[in-house]
Amino acid sequence: MSISKETKLKRFQFNIFTSLFLGYGSYGLNRKSVSLAMPSMMGQGLGTNEAGLIASSQNLAYAISKFAGGILSDRISARLLFSFGLIASGLITIAFSFSDSVSVFTGLWFLNGLAQGAGWPACAKLLREWYDPVSFGTWWSLLSASINISGGISPFVAAFLTTTYGWRTSIFFSGAVSVFFGVVALLFLINSPTEIGLKGFGQSQKQDKKGKSQGKETINDLIKSPMLWIVAIAYMSVSCSKTSSTDWGQVYLMEERKQSQYVASGFTSSIESGGFVGSIFAGWLTDVYLKLRKEKNTVKGRMPVAILMMIGLAVCFHLLYFQITPDTTKFTIASIGFVLGACLYGPIALFGILATESAPLHLSGTAHAIVALSANVGAIISGLPFSYVAAFYSWGSIFFLLEIVTIFTVFIMCFYVKFIPSDKRKAE
Repeated sequence: MSISKETKLKRFQFNIFTSLFLGYGSYGLNRKSVSLAMPSMMGQGLGTNEAGLIASSQNLAYAISKFAGGILSDRISARLLFSFGLIASGLITIAFSFSDSVSVFTGLWFLNGLAQGAGWPACAKLLREWYDPVSFGTWWSLLSASINISGGISPFVAAFLTTTYGWRTSIFFSGAVSVFFGVVALLFLINSPTEIGLKGFGQSQKQDKKGKSQGKETINDLIKSPMLWIVAIAYMSVSCSKTSSTDWGQVYLMEERKQSQYVASGFTSSIESGGFVGSIFAGWLTDVYLKLRKEKNTVKGRMPVAILMMIGLAVCFHLLYFQITPDTTKFTIASIGFVLGACLYGPIALFGILATESAPLHLSGTAHAIVALSANVGAIISGLPFSYVAAFYSWGSIFFLLEIVTIFTVFIMCFYVKFIPSDKRKAE
């Protein structure tokens, strides 16, 4: 590649990533806009059950559409999927801000959930097209952090707008931001470097004139891949662990370890802080590992890091169950929470990367949709089924069970990874 083409590629990569970062952050801002305005809405007469119905309608639609979005990203333009999903989500949110009926609220927020599912599958496809496999993990992790950043800023923005102008203005603002950055994405995103005459990173995939990846592999071939199911099982395990830790950790510390609400809330906050660091660190570390070992098989290079973080996860669950007492210091509990968060969100990022990279480019969106669906199953298991475990035994028994499940998952991953062949890069 000549210098001029390399410079051109880097400029477009910067534009693509900036558009995705701002756009996906807007997806997150939009997704939480009604939840952040809910206290004010309930203060004006919205019932608790009605609020739950509105929130549940979006969650249900989002679970469905995220799976469908992954499949669609392999069949239509990722640029259009991302942009129009964001624009549609924004317009629906604006319509919500002008509505009054609970039935209309519920219907609109269900539609919002459907539009939301277009975001990350399109991001995954565009990242795979535009970035070298040896730096793919870093870019993936940085982009996923946009949702954490918007999640940290949005409560303050929503609080200011709600208290100053009312909840309708707060929701309208979120919708308007989404529409704006949706238009920006439509103008600046490009499906593939081949569309502008540059060499892409599709790992030898053939592409048509529109830059759409082509290949002989079918969905049946994808489903037969052992790697896909190993990642799906591991993703389900860590998703169950993550949801259980954030949903039940606070209850466990307060009811069974007699810690204060302040300490228990600090534990949950530490999980999120550690998760932000862990997700970025995991992607960066696996990229460094690939470069140092000159490993072309990215699955072979990333899986050991995922295994190490899963081992760390099992250790954290062990400490949480066996070492926490009423006399344990706040610093110790917060430290366990921070490491726990890093070891939860790190593998979550890596399993998404592994699912995308292990499949042919033209099926990468479908592969990610399948493992994301298994993650949703894990999150569901952490709800009612685990509440029954707590009712019959204790809240702590949930974390002991998660330790066993995590260790079992590690054994499965270790057994599989030794059969993955290495593919070394030639020294330049």
